[in-house]
Amino acid sequence: MVVSNMRRSTLRPDLQKRMAAKRKNVSKEPIQTPGSNKSQEVRSAIANRRKYSLVVVTILTATLIAGLQHFVLTLPKATTDRLQFTDGIIVMTGGQQRLNDGVRLLTEGLANKMLISGVGKGVNRAILVQELGLSETQINVLFCCVELDHTAQDTFGNAKSAREWARTHNMQSLRLVTANYHMPRALLIFSRELPYLDLYQWPVNPEDLVLENWWKDPSSLRLLAREYAKYLAVYFNI
Repeated sequence: MVVSNMRRSTLRPDLQKRMAAKRKNVSKEPIQTPGSNKSQEVRSAIANRRKYSLVVVTILTATLIAGLQHFVLTLPKATTDRLQFTDGIIVMTGGQQRLNDGVRLLTEGLANKMLISGVGKGVNRAILVQELGLSETQINVLFCCVELDHTAQDTFGNAKSAREWARTHNMQSLRLVTANYHMPRALLIFSRELPYLDLYQWPVNPEDLVLENWWKDPSSLRLLAREYAKYLAVYFNI
């Protein structure tokens, strides 16, 4: 009996220590409630959505920048090759250089007629002669073979005017004269409006447009970025 009591007395402190340690460990564990689990899941879902949105925005931005760079690098350039004769020439207003090039092409016999589309109200051939400083031969060509369109307000209007003009004169081919940065969008719109005509281009490089290191010139960057956005809007029919 004494031995039994001694055994109990030796075992009891160890048991008490173990129970005390277990209670201490249990007290350190965080108490999980249904509400806290749900809150943690919501925070995790929000964080995942933010990461996904950031990835999408990054990819979209990189795609747009790469597209703009490709757009600028592939802008059409004036050719020195022998030009194809066309039934008509369409000059879209927006700069004197376009008009000068159009009149020169017409005078050189590369078309029979020319339409200057988007002319401001009150502008006539006499005013154009004064502004362009034409030679006598060019003046004669201007009065005999050039028509003025005062209705077009944008590129879509240019294409509609050209369609009616080409239909009136039974034309099968046209040459578009406009700025090089504007040419991709113009060709896209004209090809949809006049799918039955052969379209050729004469891109004009504006003197104030800097294509070399264009991203370093704020005005050139704004112009090209704006035109690229317009081109995408037409391409995707936005």
